Amino acid sequence: MATEVKIPVPDQTTEEVRIVKWKKSLGEAVEAGEVVLEVETDKSIIEIDAVAGGVLLKQLFMEDDMVPVGKTVGMIGPAGSEIETAGVGKTVSAGAAPGTAPTVRPTEPSTGHVKVSPIAEKVAAKLGVDSGLIRGSGPGGKIIRKDVEQFAAGKQTVPASTTAMAAGGRIPASPNAKRLARELDVDLYEVAGSGPDGRILGTDVEKYAFTAPERLPKTAPTATSVPVAGQAQVGSVVKLSKMRRAIGLNLQMSFRDTPHFNVTMSIDMTNAMQLRSRLNEGKDKSQCVSVNDLVVKACAHALKQYPVVNSRFEEDRINYLADINIGVATAVEAGLVVPVLTNADKRDWYDLAMETKRLAQEARNGKIIGAGKGTFTVSNLGMFGVDEFTAIINPPESAILAVGAIKNTVVDIGGGIGVRPMMKVTLCSDHRIIDGTIAAQFLQCVKEYLEQQVA
Repeated sequence: MATEVKIPVPDQTTEEVRIVKWKKSLGEAVEAGEVVLEVETDKSIIEIDAVAGGVLLKQLFMEDDMVPVGKTVGMIGPAGSEIETAGVGKTVSAGAAPGTAPTVRPTEPSTGHVKVSPIAEKVAAKLGVDSGLIRGSGPGGKIIRKDVEQFAAGKQTVPASTTAMAAGGRIPASPNAKRLARELDVDLYEVAGSGPDGRILGTDVEKYAFTAPERLPKTAPTATSVPVAGQAQVGSVVKLSKMRRAIGLNLQMSFRDTPHFNVTMSIDMTNAMQLRSRLNEGKDKSQCVSVNDLVVKACAHALKQYPVVNSRFEEDRINYLADINIGVATAVEAGLVVPVLTNADKRDWYDLAMETKRLAQEARNGKIIGAGKGTFTVSNLGMFGVDEFTAIINPPESAILAVGAIKNTVVDIGGGIGVRPMMKVTLCSDHRIIDGTIAAQFLQCVKEYLEQQVA
């Protein structure tokens, strides 16, 4: 029987996604767990895995299509199967050759009318220029902002950026880059991308906006008047980005609908830090175990003993999850995202360390791995010197651990006084599922592991 490829529900506020790329062609063999396609949400790009093996029989939507979450977008089954499914797409018959590529709809209509980027159209109207008289230098002759400005100034147009040309007309840009382009009035067709495969990142947009010749400020700002990089300009009013709006709605819903309560405990990290030093001795940076890795490992250990902390509240029942998938809160340009470390309890130290670093880098490049699969989250602000804090639960999970900095502290050691590296952690829990006693016992388990059992 054929298996459906469905768009997952990454969070409670995402309603639709854009198909970025099919990673498998029609007729191509697919193994269970392999990535079939990539989709873009308001926050990031996520990968969708096949739940069963076979052949990709049908693609119901093409690249750049907007698709509601939960929707079936493809079918996987035995080679030669005939599938009748409502919607667009095409079916591979028994004699179809593997690797047959789908026909992707052009992103621009080929009707011969003048194609103008939204910002170029806006600038043309402002300058009183007839776009029909302008020779476009963008992909497929598309008129971009620079064409309009140079036409108005009586100058020749210049070639479009190689990034946009390489993309065949569709600009490969992160959601944050698109947001910044709107806010800073930048035409993405003119920006060269520095990300993977020429993808335009938010930093590329900012660099272009503040260094392009026609945009350079007349006087250089003084050091005391410039906000920290990435912060908004004083006095500006900025429309919410889709990502920031999605984050706000998701956390507002969590804080409003979930009865949070918080339990804090101090942990002596002496043994854990000594182990970390031994593990990292002579190792490449990519393999080095971080403090956060120590905490994630301890949480994975405790979640196995306290399944209620690894559960979900589902209306009239509690779903105790079999997998232990720990989300690692990661700061990116436009906000906070949570890539997920799957099967955290089954990974050794070096596998855990390398995978966590990979997930963080992918997140900064705009791709979230394991979206919607998390069962528990760790949020660490210790690297910023934060002593302790509380966090908002990432729905539909039931708890999140907020981790503070490790600080040398005077403590009681066997009736005497000594200095130890102490770390405060706070478990923020859903009181509908987790009682205070369970929260305390869970933290005791984490504490005992880091203080005595870590090895």
